[in-house]
Amino acid sequence: MKEYHILSLSGGKDSTALAFFMKENMPEIFEKLELVFYDTGCDLPETYDYLNKIEVFLDKKITWLRPEKSFEHLLTINRVLPSHFRRWCTVELKVRPSQNFIEEKLKKEGKGIINLYVGIRKDEEHRKGILLISDLEKELVKPQYPLIDNCICKNDVEKILTESGINYPSYYNYRSRNGCYFCFYQNAMDWLNLYENHPDLFKKASNYEKFTRKGTTKIFRWNEKYYLEDMIKPENIKKIKEGSKRNKKQPVTLNLFQGLT
Repeated sequence: MKEYHILSLSGGKDSTALAFFMKENMPEIFEKLELVFYDTGCDLPETYDYLNKIEVFLDKKITWLRPEKSFEHLLTINRVLPSHFRRWCTVELKVRPSQNFIEEKLKKEGKGIINLYVGIRKDEEHRKGILLISDLEKELVKPQYPLIDNCICKNDVEKILTESGINYPSYYNYRSRNGCYFCFYQNAMDWLNLYENHPDLFKKASNYEKFTRKGTTKIFRWNEKYYLEDMIKPENIKKIKEGSKRNKKQPVTLNLFQGLT
């Protein structure tokens, strides 16, 4: 049976480090490896710049996959923001395009095992797991975790990116995570940094929030505590920044039983 090798790039540090690790340590597989990016249309400009940089450094083309329907179109249908409990954004903008891509590949190129390489580190092993929905995926898709298998942790990722010369994506200068600019997992300080660095995107996210509130008394907002329009009031900006400074002084602990993100 044929074998295919696909690495899902997110434009973040870990999946990028995995690509560079495989080029250096798994050259035979890297030669056959297909780099895939699921373009939601909602990533930061810095993410798209970084992906172009990855192509140059690795000398390998990235396949961009886009959903059939845009986020805005889906929002008008759902009329509810994605959240921790309603992650329809992930399903519609990433999982379904991935399904369609795999099914089309198998139809055109022949049935075979899909080795899907995922950039989860050893110190995040509790996040290990891929959502396989269709029977075809469950039969043929084999998730692979080279960073876990080789005991690569956060410090190792930093070393890989630094030594390769590509370094971290520039959005890490003001943001704690990668992903869509309106990601509901980001904290209040990330939102304020988005406001300061990309006010146009902050305004779009705020307008989405207002749209879902029309004609309903239900609370739909990106952040657990603030509506975005209230978050940028001077008194709240001050509270958030003071709270962020206090939290930085607290020791960081890792909850190994935290839910999947």
